[in-house]
Amino acid sequence: MNTKKEPVEVVCPKCKRTEIIYMPDEEVSKCRDCGVQMVIRELLREGKCD
Repeated sequence: MNTKKEPVEVVCPKCKRTEIIYMPDEEVSKCRDCGVQMVIRELLREGKCD
């Protein structure tokens, strides 16, 4: 099965730290600074013509 990796920006709702992960390969993790579960902020697809 060939699944396409999509870049996603995640943010910590407490300290506002952001990270970019690639789904579905990576899971949304907890913040390294404060330990709160990070949430998806934006799908980073802008400018791609696939």
